Amino acid sequence: MHYSTLRVLCLLPLLALVSLSAKAEFNITWQNQADYIGLRTLDGAANHSHPKTVAVETLARMLSQVQVKDSPYNPSQSLLGDESENLQRVFTDREIELLATKINQALVQANTNESVVFSVSDFRPSYIGRQRLSVSGTAYIKGDRFNLLLGEMHVDMQLKKLRSGVTGTYGKVVSKAEILRDGLNTGNLQKTTAHDWQLMTFAGAQAVNGRTDWLSIDLNRTYEYAIVRNEKKRIDDKYLTEQQQEVSNEALEARIKKLEQLEQEQQPAPQASGIEARLRKLQALYDSGALPEAVYLEKVRAIMSEL
Repeated sequence: MHYSTLRVLCLLPLLALVSLSAKAEFNITWQNQADYIGLRTLDGAANHSHPKTVAVETLARMLSQVQVKDSPYNPSQSLLGDESENLQRVFTDREIELLATKINQALVQANTNESVVFSVSDFRPSYIGRQRLSVSGTAYIKGDRFNLLLGEMHVDMQLKKLRSGVTGTYGKVVSKAEILRDGLNTGNLQKTTAHDWQLMTFAGAQAVNGRTDWLSIDLNRTYEYAIVRNEKKRIDDKYLTEQQQEVSNEALEARIKKLEQLEQEQQPAPQASGIEARLRKLQALYDSGALPEAVYLEKVRAIMSEL
């Protein structure tokens, strides 16, 4: 047997062991088709403050504050701010709900050299109707700071993979091997990957090493949940701070009173009784998404108690 052939045969068990070790470095903790959240050992990751418990509400409020400038996706809705700079919130409410819950669970399982990696997607309004876009990145805790490094921003993953000859990104089970081979980039801790967008700093959050794809966020601060302006569907009130809930309830009360007053002025002789009109108005507000279910039910009970 030729020496080179013998050498290759001797190396095969070692190569197999290396391959198994590489696969063991990536542990998926949650997956839905091409979307996933997992734990992975990355180059440059060491001495993280894991395992760590961070409240889901804290994670949700921090993630809601993360905005991006010059994203490839240009929505008609944006956060209050300078729209000329094309600022928008990175994650939708549904993505925040998912990430906050699953990152909370993953951080408890993580060890000191592991990071949480993710790729999540949601439908966003666009000129063609709705467009499913993905965001990918890495998260970990270092001391008293939550680090968020994003890899790819608002990507039409289906279109991207079709262009490269990969089909079936959504609508089928995606294996770990496919995620490693075809998945979105989750960021590089050692160097910046090419991108045109820029993460924006905010009170409590600072850019890491001057990079535009990486934020370090203070866990000791209290953050409010950033609400997208003109959003048709309200977020779950459980992520609002107590002060936000009080302001929200007061604003809703004032809006209801104003609408009732306008209705009385415009319809001096209503055909239905006052109680029926009030119930219809509450129903309309609830159906439009302007009134949370809890407030709606409370108002209905109050009106019915007058009978």
